[in-house]
Parts: sequence; C-alpha cells; structure tokens
Amino acid sequence: MKLELLYCRPTAATVAHPIPILFVHGSYCGAWVWSEHFMPFFARAGFTCHAVSLRGHGGSEGRFFSASLDDYVSDVRQAIDHIGGRCILVGHSMGGLVAQHCLADGDEVAAAVLMSSVPPSGLASSALHMSVFSPDVCMQLALLQSVGPAAVKGEVIRKALFAAETPAEDVARLLPRFQQESQRICVELMNPPRPRLPKPAGALPILVMGGDRDVLVPSFALYETAAYFDAELEVMSGAPHGLMLDSLWWEPTADRILGWLLAQGL
Repeated sequence: MKLELLYCRPTAATVAHPIPILFVHGSYCGAWVWSEHFMPFFARAGFTCHAVSLRGHGGSEGRFFSASLDDYVSDVRQAIDHIGGRCILVGHSMGGLVAQHCLADGDEVAAAVLMSSVPPSGLASSALHMSVFSPDVCMQLALLQSVGPAAVKGEVIRKALFAAETPAEDVARLLPRFQQESQRICVELMNPPRPRLPKPAGALPILVMGGDRDVLVPSFALYETAAYFDAELEVMSGAPHGLMLDSLWWEPTADRILGWLLAQGL
C-alpha cells in the first residue's frame, strides 16, 4: 500500500543533523498539518523532515473506515523503514498514541515527542471531561465524523483546536482540509491496548507536551502519559490542542521542541 510521505530537507547552508524527524498526524487530518509550519521550521534548523499520512488520509492509499490502531502503527513502521530506520518520532493527538506503540520496537526511534497525545489508557476520561465542559465540541466532532467538514461550524472547531485569539480566517482556510476518521479507531481509542515500555527503562528520551486550554486532551491526560513513560513534561499555559497549526502557538511549541532535541544531543 502506497502511503503519502511529505518531506522537507535542510538548505545547503544549514549544518545538518544526522537523525531525521518523522511526524505523525492525529485524527481527521493528514501529513499536511506538519507542512504548514513545523517541517519548514525544523528544516531551517538542519533536520531532514518527513510526515506520513496514515492509510486513507491525505494522499495515502487504503480504506480508513475500518482501520485499527495496529494498522496505523504498521503505517508508521513502514514510513520508518522507508526513510532509512533510525529517526526522531513526533506524534500529535491520536498520532501520539500510535507513536507510543512504536517506541518499544528495537532501536529505530532515537527520541520521541508526544504532543497533546492520547494517553496510554485512551480517551474515555477525556471524552467524559469534554462532554461535561465542551458539549458543543462533542456535537461538532460527531458531525465531522458522520457528514464531513462541510457540516461543521468553524467557531466550534476553533474552540476544539485553536486559541480563542486565532483569526477566524485561519480556521476557515484549514477547515475544508479535515476529513472523517476510522469508525473502528474512534471506538478503539476509548480503551486501547497499553503500549509496551521501551527497554531499558528511561533510556529513550521522551518529551510529553500540551496545553492547559486543550478541550480534547486535558492536562490530566498529559500527566498520565509522562508518568507512564517516565518522560519530561511541559504543560504550556494557554495553549490549545492544535499546537502545530495555531498561528499563535506553533512557533513557541516548535522552539521548545528544538531546544529539547538539541539538549539531547540530537
């Protein structure tokens, strides 16, 4: 099966880092979410960047309505093999959980960044939190899943993904690019199998990060993920869920990740 794999290479004048970055998107989107800001940013910093669209997403082949977590993990492993093996894995939201399931498989992953990630236990607690505090977002996500982006209100999607100060035109430009998600994964994410831990414990550098204004993955989920992997945690005050897309938050987020990668010697 052919998967879409976007890439962005460092300029000739940049001192190149030897280990590439592979970005993994979350639900309802594709690799394009990384090409907006993150891939050019990290390429300018000297990293060869790749972003995979999971099966049925973006320009990738395959059906996504029945795709499982194992299927998406297989897609990421295929992308890792394609780019030559060892990489830095950056996963967002659902893609963060997919990335978690790749961390114990040999030494292909040199480091991982889990952004606004679904925690190891899944989304059951987060979904309950959202149904109480953001029922309008629940309704709009249900419409996105059942009908598609044409039926979704931009203002509510801004609440789900972006900061309140993000210009409405930014949301309107991006909204048509979102898509429906696998029905199977939507159920599976409520109570997924737990990822295996990397061995030896603590040997793999992992950064867990997200925002305290995230209505989809609340702060308590970030704490769970960091504790599970004994990872470094950063909760950014005021930050929303769509960290790589938000016009106000993508650069502070990318700066923090870059500083962390450099501190790991990567």
